[in-house]
Amino acid sequence: MTLTPEQKEHAIDLIEMGEKLEAVRYFQQVLHVDAEEALLLAEKLEQEIEAESAIPEFHQQHEDSKRSGTNVGRMVGLIFMSIGIVMLAVVFYLLYSHQQFEKTAVTVKGTVVEFQSYESKNKNSSSTTMYTPVFEYEFKGKKYTYVSSSSSNVKEYEVGEPIDILVDNENPTEVLVNSFMEKWFLPLLLGFMGTLFTGLGYVAFAVLGKKSE
Repeated sequence: MTLTPEQKEHAIDLIEMGEKLEAVRYFQQVLHVDAEEALLLAEKLEQEIEAESAIPEFHQQHEDSKRSGTNVGRMVGLIFMSIGIVMLAVVFYLLYSHQQFEKTAVTVKGTVVEFQSYESKNKNSSSTTMYTPVFEYEFKGKKYTYVSSSSSNVKEYEVGEPIDILVDNENPTEVLVNSFMEKWFLPLLLGFMGTLFTGLGYVAFAVLGKKSE
C-alpha cells in the first residue's frame, strides 16, 4: 500500500487544489482500499503538506525577527556614536576656547578663600559632601570673587592657598583658574565618555551590520 512518487505528487496536487474528496477516490482506485482508509491517507498527506508549508513561513518569520532586531541594534549603535561624537566635539571646543583665552588673558595671583558645600545623593540613597572652591583675586585695583564651576568630594586646595588666575582683560569676571581640575578635568571626563560611547556604538553598528549581510 505504497504510493509511487508520481501517484503521491498527483494526490498532493488534488489536495492543494482543494479536491480532497477526489484524492480519497484516487487512493481507493490506485491502492484498492476502502473509503475510510483512503480518507485517513488523504488526511495524513494533508497534514504533511501543511507541515512542509509551515517551515518556510517559520524561517521567514525568524529572518524578519532577526532583521528587526538588527535594525534596532544598529539604531542603538548610531545613537551611541552620535552622543559620543557630540561629547568629543564639546571637548575640542573647550580645548580651543581655553587656548584662545590664554592668548589674551592676564595672569594674576588669586587666593582660595573658602569652600561652598552641598550634599550629593548617591544611587544607594546615601549622600556625599561635595566641595566647591571660591577664589578671590584683584585686577586693576579691584577685588573679584570667582566660584569654581567644578566640585569634588575632597578639598583640592587649602584655604589661603595662592593660585594663578587668568583674567579676561576686557571682562575681569571671566576667568580661568590655572589648575588641573579647572582646566583639564571636564575635557578629560568628556573625552573619556565620548571615546567610550563612540567606540561602543561603532562596534554595535559594525557587528550587527555584518550579521545582517
